[in-house]
Amino acid sequence: MSNSSLKKITIILFATVIILILLDVVITKYISKDEQPKNREVLSGIEINTKFISALKNFGFSENWLTKKKLKKISGDSLYSTYSVKVPKDVPIQMLLLEMKNLFWEDDVDLIAEEIETNKKSLILISSAKKLKLAAEFVYDETIKREYGTVSFLVSDLPIDDEDMLAELFNTPELYYAVLVPGSESKKHLNELGKAEKRFAVLLNDDITELDYKLASNFSEDRILRSLKEIITVYHSAAFFIIDEKSDLYESKNYPYIQTQLSKRGIVLIPTNRFIELNSSGANADSKFQDFMLSVNKIDEKILYVTAEQYLSLVKLIPAYRKIGYKFIYPGDIVIKRETLN
Repeated sequence: MSNSSLKKITIILFATVIILILLDVVITKYISKDEQPKNREVLSGIEINTKFISALKNFGFSENWLTKKKLKKISGDSLYSTYSVKVPKDVPIQMLLLEMKNLFWEDDVDLIAEEIETNKKSLILISSAKKLKLAAEFVYDETIKREYGTVSFLVSDLPIDDEDMLAELFNTPELYYAVLVPGSESKKHLNELGKAEKRFAVLLNDDITELDYKLASNFSEDRILRSLKEIITVYHSAAFFIIDEKSDLYESKNYPYIQTQLSKRGIVLIPTNRFIELNSSGANADSKFQDFMLSVNKIDEKILYVTAEQYLSLVKLIPAYRKIGYKFIYPGDIVIKRETLN
């Protein structure tokens, strides 16, 4: 595939995500109501066909998975189109039906679904003004999959003094690791992280000021080892350790010794240049994140390093990207995999 074709596909995906985000707002608005609007509009076969295809695209379906096909015992003067649709195993057909119902919420449209083969094949009939306009056979196909990249989050700069913001961060169901700098303040929140079932990584940098944890460049190896042992004891459940490559600690003569001691204890130490930063304030984090997602190819596994403020702004965008097929996993799943390959 040419670069120009890839660029076009990327732009289309980006536009789709923006539309999805807007749709989520609209859908939420109408789902909250018990009854559909009165005086709903009758739709033509063309209009129903357009929304039907939109529902599939909203889940990242390839055009190659949609084939025009005559279906047995399905006919009618108003019938506009009939399809056979391949469905990847990671997309429940019920989710596709819900998407269609949401898209047709304001329209005079009836949608009937019948499971023909349990967990294998379903028939979808879409009518307007009691006239059948579209029929589709949905068939699970293990040979196809949505090919989108994988992203994970490391969240730094936890709002230690803002209990409300901290609670919001701990309560989000999305997957991430908190990044903790050794110290009494971060130590206080280890229990809360554990109760919220959130994992964390430990950041070694020049901001470690408390003597129990300090790793100064002028310390002796014995003194460095005492601090390391304290850090390892207190933060024993850390997924891995991170070294700030911009720190004096990284440039110091003690850094090779720190590497050796952590390695001897089976602790993975990752430099910050393995991660991607947004370099934005909370105000424009959304647009920076969308730019970042455009750079994620189908084979990519990228770890995004963000502040807590940025992450709380981005959380609302993640479901839309997951919906079309992007995967969001724990950063440890990527880090450990890379270390194993190395």
